Amino acid sequence: MTASYISRGSDPPSAPILLHSGDVEEATAGVGQVFHPHELTRVAAVSRFEADLKAVVTGPMVAGQLRYNSNSDLLCPSIEGYHVNIPLSGRLLSESNGEQTIVEENSAVVYQTGTDARILTPPNSRLNMFAMKLDRAAVHAALQDLLGRPVTEPVRIHGGLDLAGIDGNAWRTLVLNTYQSQIAGSMMANPMMAQPLTYSIVVGLLSLTDHQYSVDLASPAALTAPATIRHAVEYINAHAALPLTPADIAREVGLSVRALHRGFREFMDASPMEYLRGVRMKRAHEDLASAQHDTETVAGIAARWGFFHYGRFSREYRQMYGVSPSQTLRYG
Repeated sequence: MTASYISRGSDPPSAPILLHSGDVEEATAGVGQVFHPHELTRVAAVSRFEADLKAVVTGPMVAGQLRYNSNSDLLCPSIEGYHVNIPLSGRLLSESNGEQTIVEENSAVVYQTGTDARILTPPNSRLNMFAMKLDRAAVHAALQDLLGRPVTEPVRIHGGLDLAGIDGNAWRTLVLNTYQSQIAGSMMANPMMAQPLTYSIVVGLLSLTDHQYSVDLASPAALTAPATIRHAVEYINAHAALPLTPADIAREVGLSVRALHRGFREFMDASPMEYLRGVRMKRAHEDLASAQHDTETVAGIAARWGFFHYGRFSREYRQMYGVSPSQTLRYG
């Protein structure tokens, strides 16, 4: 087996896990270590069996592309946490909890904690899919943030997930783009970006799927007092350098995430993240104005405040301040 494992301890959370193997048992053991223990129950004959995995760990989420060059069937006796499979080519038949789901490129299948998962590949197809494992505690915490109350039982979230619609396609794009950028070691690997994106992926999954809390999530959020939103604004201003998520802010002020969003829309005419972005833009402006142009760069200061797309940052900066960030750095 040719395999490269990057330690999850001292290395950055987004350091990739790479595996290539020509042995069935070694491949399933390696992939099982990253996701869930499983076995290949059928492996069609090929001239040389090959398995490839490229995965990345970001906090409570493990995401990766898994490919077997053989027409194979897979059995996972028990899912730990929550798991999503998105075919990247071909069609798969999924069986779990006594239900069968046909999964294609514009759809996905979701497995809940404690259930089994069987994947059957039809003739002329291969196991080539994007897999995502989500920590149970993280999913429950995100749901508690949205509802503003404790979640005491597993989320009954399983079965097919349509990704062909506007919301489903947007979520699929977010998931795959985040993964690909982290594998490449781009800006998405920075905690300022990675942590809020991971949280958004979990919230998106909870919003797209049917489960016992779906009706509550669709109901209007509670009204919020102006003083509570002022508290949230003060907290954002004091902690803008941290990789804040809406959940971090909501917990600080004792609101559900949905109530926080409603309050910001009513009193600030912006979402919490839009307001945070404005605060960070102001801090970047202040740093540019006070920096020495021969020792610091616009890109470095922008990245310090979570702006990793230089062109977009420059456009937004010019719209807000009437000059380019490089002009501010040079002339103060």
